[in-house]
Amino acid sequence: MTVKNKSESIFEEFCNSNNISWDKIPEGAESTPDYRIFLNSQIIFVEVKQIDKDAAFNTANGISSRTVGSHIRKKIEKSRKQAQAGSRIDAPSIMLVFNNLDSFQLFGTEEHDFISAMYGERTVVLRDRQVSDSYHGRNASFHIDKNTSFSAVGLLRQSQERATVRLYENVFAKIPLNFASLPNCMEVVRVEVL
Repeated sequence: MTVKNKSESIFEEFCNSNNISWDKIPEGAESTPDYRIFLNSQIIFVEVKQIDKDAAFNTANGISSRTVGSHIRKKIEKSRKQAQAGSRIDAPSIMLVFNNLDSFQLFGTEEHDFISAMYGERTVVLRDRQVSDSYHGRNASFHIDKNTSFSAVGLLRQSQERATVRLYENVFAKIPLNFASLPNCMEVVRVEVL
């Protein structure tokens, strides 16, 4: 029997407090997502990941450093097979990340971390000391032919009042989420990638 981690407890609390029906998927020989949720007659698979440690996070002296998007990028790579399991049966798959490392739940899980991990590091082109262009550059986890099994990636956050979810759209998803049918308790960030 596996032990439930903090992120799974918070996800279940989020679902229960928002009247979202869910099932825990038993672990087996093949990789499967952690949960199946039911929204408006739609099944959505959910993989829940947790950030617990990072040698670069230092609360003792208050000085920490990181590469933007690195935490999320690592979790996407570790969740790839679970997302593929959902998409094999034509169901949307999302990955949620809970930041158990930082009590403010920010270090490595801010909006720019998700966007950079998903679509690449923000890159600017300078001409005559002026920004002439900007785009998402290297280290993209998602592309037209890469990680299309993920419908969205998101942040699972716990405050004193309640648990919240913010989803970031994967514009390259083979099976996109029906964002209009998602409940109001799920904040959605739609992304435009040029």
